[in-house]
This record gives sequence, C-alpha cells and structure tokens, in this order.
Amino acid sequence: MERKLSLPQYLEEKGIPSDLIQTIESVFTLRSYKKGCNILSMGENTKVLCLLLQGIVRGVYIDEEGMEVTKCFSKEGEWCCFYNILSDSPSEFWIETLEDCQVAEIAVEQLRDLMKQYQQFRNLFDELYKNAFILIDEKGVSFQRMHAKERYLHFVNKYADIEERVKQEYIASYIGITPSSLSRIKREL
Repeated sequence: MERKLSLPQYLEEKGIPSDLIQTIESVFTLRSYKKGCNILSMGENTKVLCLLLQGIVRGVYIDEEGMEVTKCFSKEGEWCCFYNILSDSPSEFWIETLEDCQVAEIAVEQLRDLMKQYQQFRNLFDELYKNAFILIDEKGVSFQRMHAKERYLHFVNKYADIEERVKQEYIASYIGITPSSLSRIKREL
C-alpha cells in the first residue's frame, strides 16, 4: 500500500534526535518526478541520493541479449541511487519511476559532510549499507537455491506491498523468469 512519508518523520523513525532533524533536513531538497522519468541514467555518476517519500522506482539494466532486467525496487522510506557512491563510478543501470514520486534529495558531498559531523547520521547509513549487502546476498542465494515458484513466493512474502503496484513483467524480470512463466506460476497457486 502506498504511503506518503515526510523527511522529518523518516529521520525520527530512524532514531535521529529531534535537535538534529532540522539541521539535517535543511540540506535536503524536495523534488517531484512524474511516472516514467529517470532519476538516474545509466552511465551517469551519482550526484544525489534520493529518499523516496512517495511512489516506487526500479533499477534497470540491459543484459547481454538486449533485454531489460529489473535489478531492484525501492518504495516509500527507502533510498535509491546509492549503489555506486562508494566507488564514485558511472552507474551500470538506471532508476525509473513506476509511479509519480516525491523524493528528498541530498548531494553526495553534503551527505558525506553530515556523516562526518553527526555519528547518528553515519550510523543510519552504515545500517543502510549493511541492509543493501544482505539484500544482494539474499537475492544471489535465492537464484542459486530456489526454483522459480519459490523465488516468486519469496518475493511476495518480502515485497507484498510492491507486488500490487508494479507491472508483472517487472516482477518476472526481477526474479529471473519470463512473464508467461510468472502467469503460469500464479495460476498454479
């Protein structure tokens, strides 16, 4: 289910002290994107990180056969565009809005400054990186050990709120099957 979030609400939920919230909030910019826009283009270096306040996005790349592959989804309360900020390398995928989105953007340099100044903010991003690593590892394990039906059930269990909001072909791509295979699996359930 779509929810609208505010930046102060998010920071408070993440344990940032109220006296820091206003300071941190002042370096963010609110921005809206229409459905179908790219927040980050493939080959572009990440200049800003985005916290989704409303809407959903997907990370997409083109495989060796020229097919679009959904790498990841992000929804309200989740960050996007942070995968390549550690290496400061060009993005190997793009971020596409799947709904009208509102984001809170922060420039990478301002983010780094806040992390140096405020341990609580650094802890927040340490947790985000840890969770991103776990997610990547979980996805790799699911592709190695689970059959298509199990991957779909795992997706639905983990991302029930996303499943109803995105095209089925994106879900199929994310779990590594064709849309027709996904339709067959759903009929069997």
